Amino acid sequence: MRVAIIDDISRCRKDIREYLLRYMKENYAAETVSIEDYTSGQAFLSDFMPDTYDIIFIDQYMEGLSGIDTALEIRKLDKLAALIFVTTSRDHAIDSFTVQACGYLVKPYGYDNFAKTLETARLDKIWGARFIRIEQEKILLNEILWCDQDNHYVQIHTDKCGLYRFRLSFKSLTGLLAPYPQFLTCYKGCIVNLERVECIIRFDFLMDNGNIVPFSQRDKKKIESLYHSYIFQRERKGMLL
Repeated sequence: MRVAIIDDISRCRKDIREYLLRYMKENYAAETVSIEDYTSGQAFLSDFMPDTYDIIFIDQYMEGLSGIDTALEIRKLDKLAALIFVTTSRDHAIDSFTVQACGYLVKPYGYDNFAKTLETARLDKIWGARFIRIEQEKILLNEILWCDQDNHYVQIHTDKCGLYRFRLSFKSLTGLLAPYPQFLTCYKGCIVNLERVECIIRFDFLMDNGNIVPFSQRDKKKIESLYHSYIFQRERKGMLL
């Protein structure tokens, strides 16, 4: 998960960072978090690229661009990033709705208030909208069924958009999918999305759209163990949230 913190006070940035890491450890221990700090709206916007951040924390009162003005510029390019305002006043709470903010933290706040605000950010929705970008294509992770190799091309089999073919090394594709635990290498040159697996039948994955993806017979016990472990962790996480 990629997060940006925009605040001109270092102590405030530190508090958000510490609370966020604590929250993730308590609720999403397997998730890797990348956090970038910015001291002003201008500094952030000079680096900003759409579809980069999952969550952006924005201080309202900063020199130069205010938090609302910064958010308005963000929304011109990115309609989906979760915006959470951090401020000393409730005066701009109504303004935050104009940029579809999903949270509003009033300083000073404690960890409990921070955690409740993150709960309203609906992180499950954020993760459901994740994608990889290859060349000019954006491919939703949830759409991917499995990936395989055809000579110098990688093939990504999807549910609604059919087959994608890219002249890319399989190692590069593996690197793109590596941060996401639902993708399992079932044999050399093939990766399956465990979120789309209905069940295992002998030496095959039965996908939820009816397709069959074989896996290595030699690694059957290991693959079954990894599959059941993933399903257990997913169900456990669902019960805890």
